[in-house]
Amino acid sequence: MLYCSVNYQEITNISSQDRGLSYGDGIFTTGKVLNGEFELLTQHINRLKSACIALSIVSPNFVELNNNIKNVAKNYTLAVLKVIITAGIGGRGYSRLSIEQPTIIISVFDFPRHYFDWKKQGISLGECHLQLGVNPMLSGIKHLNRLEQVLIRRELDACAEDDLLVTDLNGVVVETSCANVFWLKDDLWQTPNISYSGIAGLMRAEILAQVDSIQIVDAKLTDLVDVKAIFICNSVMGLVPVNEYNKKRLSISAVDAFIASFNFK
Repeated sequence: MLYCSVNYQEITNISSQDRGLSYGDGIFTTGKVLNGEFELLTQHINRLKSACIALSIVSPNFVELNNNIKNVAKNYTLAVLKVIITAGIGGRGYSRLSIEQPTIIISVFDFPRHYFDWKKQGISLGECHLQLGVNPMLSGIKHLNRLEQVLIRRELDACAEDDLLVTDLNGVVVETSCANVFWLKDDLWQTPNISYSGIAGLMRAEILAQVDSIQIVDAKLTDLVDVKAIFICNSVMGLVPVNEYNKKRLSISAVDAFIASFNFK
C-alpha cells in the first residue's frame, strides 16, 4: 500500500468497533489514477452517494471527499485508489442508533501492470463452480460483504485460467470474479442482467450509456457456447478481450474493433 488515510488523517488503523469490520456495514469504490487524476471521479462519487442512500448510511460531505481524492491522486502517475465508507463506530449489535458519523478510508496501491499485457494479448476465461446468491436488495451495490468474491477468488487461484465466469444460483451468468462481462452473439453485443446479483460496474455503465444497441439479457452458460467474442471490464483494467473461453480460441479482433469504434480504454 502506497498511502492510507482514515477520516482524512494519514493513518492506517481503525477502531475495532468500526461497523465495516464488525458487519461489513459499508461500501467502497475502486478506480484508476492516471497522471495525477482519478479517472471517472464524478461517477465514483455518484456511486458512493447512491450506495449510501440505498443502505441508509449517513452520507459524508461529498464535496470534501471529492477534494481529498483529488489531492491524494495528484501525487501519483499510475496507481489504484480505493475509497471505503463504513457506517461508522458502534457498539455490539446490529443497530446503528448510537452512530454519529461514517468512517472514510482512502488508500492507494500499485497498479497491476499485468493488465497492460491482458489488454494487448487477451485472457483465458473459464467457468466458476461456485455460484452467487440472489439478493435484489443488494444487487449492483459495491458493499463490503464480499465473502462470495473471496471464495470465488480462492477457486480461481487454483485454476490455470486468468479469470472465471460466475453464475447465480439459478445458473444465470452474472459477471467474472472481478469484472463485468460482454459477449458477441449473432452479431449483437450482450451483457448480463444484474438485477438480482452482481456489481453495477462504472465501466459497464459507461459502455451502456454510449452503445444503446447492447442487449441486457438473462443468459445461461449454454447460451455462450457459440459466442464470437468476449471482453471483461472494470474501471481499473478498462476493457480486456478474452482470447480463450473454455479452451476454445476466440478472436480478439471484434473486441479491438468495438473499443476503437467507441474510443473506450
